[in-house]
Amino acid sequence: MRQPDVVARRVISENRFLTYAEEDLRLPGQAPYTYYQVESKWDAVLVVPRLPDGRVVLERIYRHPYRRFFLEFPAGGIERGEQPVAAAARELEEETGFRAGATRLIGTQEVMPGLVRMRLHVVLADDLVQTGVRSHEAMELIETVTMSVDEAWREAQGAQGDGVSSFLTLGLLWLHRAG
Repeated sequence: MRQPDVVARRVISENRFLTYAEEDLRLPGQAPYTYYQVESKWDAVLVVPRLPDGRVVLERIYRHPYRRFFLEFPAGGIERGEQPVAAAARELEEETGFRAGATRLIGTQEVMPGLVRMRLHVVLADDLVQTGVRSHEAMELIETVTMSVDEAWREAQGAQGDGVSSFLTLGLLWLHRAG
C-alpha cells in the first residue's frame, strides 16, 4: 500500500507545547484530502512509581479541558536532549516529592496516532524515597495519593461513567505487563 503525498502544509496555530497543522494529501488518481493534526513539541513520559510494599503513587490532578480532577500516574514532557528515564525521575520528584532509586523503561507507544503526533514512554520507578521537594508549575493542581494496585484498578473501573484518564489505565496495564 502506498502512502499519500503531502502536496501542501499550513500551520494553523502553535504555542510552546503544540502545533496545529493541516496538510493536503493526494494519492494518484484521487481527489486531494485535507488532514488536520496536532503535533507535540516533545515526547512525553508516564511514570509508574511503586513503593516497596507494592502500593503505587498516584496524583489527583486538575485537567482543565474537562473542568475536573483525574486520578493519574505522574507524567510530563521530555526536554530536548533528555532521555525518557531521566525525564521520568525529574517529573516524579517535581510532581510528587518522591525520588526513585531505580528506574527502567517498560513501554513506548503512540498516544493517538490518528490525531496527535506524540510518543509516550512508560517508566517504572522503584526504590522510592520521600524527599518532600516538589516544584509544580502555576496551574499544576496536584494532590499525591498512594494506594494498592487493586484499589487503583477499582478507581479506574468506577470512574468509567465520568471518564477515566488514560494515564491511569495505561500505567496499570504496563505495570501488569512488567510484572
